[in-house]
Amino acid sequence: MSQHNLEDYDSLRETFDWNDVFAEADWDAPERLNVAHETVDRHADNREKVALYWVGEDGDRETVSFWELSERSNRFANVLSDLVADGDRVFSYMPRIPEHYVALVGTLKTGAVWGSINERYGPNGIADRLADCDAKVVVTTAANRDTVASALDDVPSVEHVIVVSDDGTGIRRGDVSYHAAMADAGREFDVADTSGDDDALLYYTSGTTGPAKGVLHEHRWVGGVAATQRYAVDLQEGDLYWSTGDLGWLTGAINTLGAWFWGTSLFVYEGEFDPETWADLLDTYPISVLFSVPTAYRMLRENDDLLDDVSLDLRHALSIGEPLSAGVVEWGERTLGVTIHDTYGQTETGNMIINNYPTMEVRPGSMGKPLPGIEAAVVDPDTGEPLDPGETGEIAQRGDYPCFFAEYWEQPEKTANCFVDDWYLSGDLGYVDEDGYFWFEGRADDVILSSGYRIGPFEVESSLGEHEAVTEAAVVPKPHPERGNIVKAYIVLSDGYDPSEDLKEDVQAHVKSELAAHEYPREIEFVDELPKTVTGKIRRTELRDETEGVDE
Repeated sequence: MSQHNLEDYDSLRETFDWNDVFAEADWDAPERLNVAHETVDRHADNREKVALYWVGEDGDRETVSFWELSERSNRFANVLSDLVADGDRVFSYMPRIPEHYVALVGTLKTGAVWGSINERYGPNGIADRLADCDAKVVVTTAANRDTVASALDDVPSVEHVIVVSDDGTGIRRGDVSYHAAMADAGREFDVADTSGDDDALLYYTSGTTGPAKGVLHEHRWVGGVAATQRYAVDLQEGDLYWSTGDLGWLTGAINTLGAWFWGTSLFVYEGEFDPETWADLLDTYPISVLFSVPTAYRMLRENDDLLDDVSLDLRHALSIGEPLSAGVVEWGERTLGVTIHDTYGQTETGNMIINNYPTMEVRPGSMGKPLPGIEAAVVDPDTGEPLDPGETGEIAQRGDYPCFFAEYWEQPEKTANCFVDDWYLSGDLGYVDEDGYFWFEGRADDVILSSGYRIGPFEVESSLGEHEAVTEAAVVPKPHPERGNIVKAYIVLSDGYDPSEDLKEDVQAHVKSELAAHEYPREIEFVDELPKTVTGKIRRTELRDETEGVDE
C-alpha cells in the first residue's frame, strides 16, 4: 500500500471536484441521504467486513462486522423511535464501548439529532448542554447513572434515560433498559427519509471563554468527511484505523463515521491513555493508521523504551488539537517509523480543513495546506481582506464545503458574528508563508504583545518542550510596567527534575538560544499540572487570570 490517495497536491487542488471523490467511493451523493445509511448500511451486505475491533479496559474483546452493526443499530432505532420524533435531541454520556457506537448509528437512522458529552464533564456541564438544546433522551451506563441523575434535576426536557447495564444494576424506575429493550426490538428498520439539509449532529464547543455553544451539522456533513478521510487520513483498502478520540467530541464522530464511509475497520480501546497499554495494543493489532493528540505523542516519547520490542505496522500517523513541535515529528520518524502529520479543524468546520498530506513536504510546526475543495486564507478580521504572506491575521474559510456547520444552536447573532465578507472567522491567529503553508500563532486572545513584539505562544511552548527537563508548558502574557507584557511560562517538569532557580535559568537560556532573545519567558512557575479542557487543550484563560497583577 505504498501508493497514496493524494499524489500531487497542487494538481488535485486545481482540478478538484467533489463528485470525483464520491465516485471513488462508489457513492452518488443523493439529495435524500442519511449519515447512518451512507456510513454503515451501505457496507452491510458483506457479512465478513469488520467495522469495529474493540478492546475493553479490563481486556475484554469484541469484533463487530458492518452487518452486525447495521442490525444492532436497527434494533436501537426501533427502541428509540417509540421515544422521539424527527429532530429531537438524543445525547450520550458513555465510555468507548460498542453500545455507544450502536446508539450513534441508531439515533441517526431515526431522524433524531445526535449529540454526545464527554465523561469528564460533571453534572453542571451535562446539565448546561442538555438544557440548552432541550434534549429529550440520554443514553448512559450504570456507572454513570448517578451523575446523569444529578444533572437532570435542572433539565426538565429529558423524558427518557436509556441505561446500558448487563445485569440490570443502576437502572432506576422509569429508565429504559438498553439490553432488555434491544432483545425485544425488531431487526429491520426503515431509515428516516432525511435530506442533506436536515439536522444530524449537535456538538458543544469546549472553548476557553464563555459558555459552550451548540454547533449544529446536517446530514450533508458526510460528504466533506469523505474527502478528508481520503486525502489527509489516506485511508486505503485493508487499513486498521485507530483514532483515539471518543464520541464525546466531534473529532471522535468525524473519524468514526468517516472511516466507515470508506468501509474501513476501526480499532477502539475503551481506556484512557497509558503508554504501556498503548505499546501492547500497537504490538498486538496491525494498526496501520494512528490518529491522536500531541499530548499522547509527547507521553509516548517520554516512554519510548516501551516501544523497543514492539512490532509496528504503522504506515501513517496524524495529530490534532495543538501544533506539533519539530522534536515530536523527528521522534515519530525515528521511533514510530512514520512522519506524524499535523491537522487543523474546529467543531464549526466539522472536519479537518488544513492538513499535512502524506505526499507533501512536512514543515514541522505548520498546519499544512487547505483540503482540496476548501478556500482558506488568513484575513484581516475587520474587513475580511486576505493578508499577504507572513502577515498575522485570523484563519478563515469560505466556500461550498459540505462539512461546514449550519448554525450555533438557536444563537443567530453569534452565528452571524462569525462571518466577515463571507469568510468564517475561526478565532485562531496565524499566517501563510510564501509557499502556501499555514502556521498557527494562537487564539486571538492568546497572542502576547511585549515591547512592540507580537509573540505567539506556540513557538515559545514548542521551544520549552524541547528542553529535557520539560514535559509540558504553557505561556501567557503577564502585565509589566515597562514592556507592556512579559512572557510567563508554566512548566510541568519531567521525572527526575526538581524546581530550582538554576533550572529556570537553564530553561530560559535554552529558549534564548533556540528561539529568540525577545521571546524567552522572563518568569517561570513550576506546576504539577496544567489546567485543560475535556478535549485536552490548555486553558490559558485560567493561567492568564493568575497573572493579572502588575510587577512593580
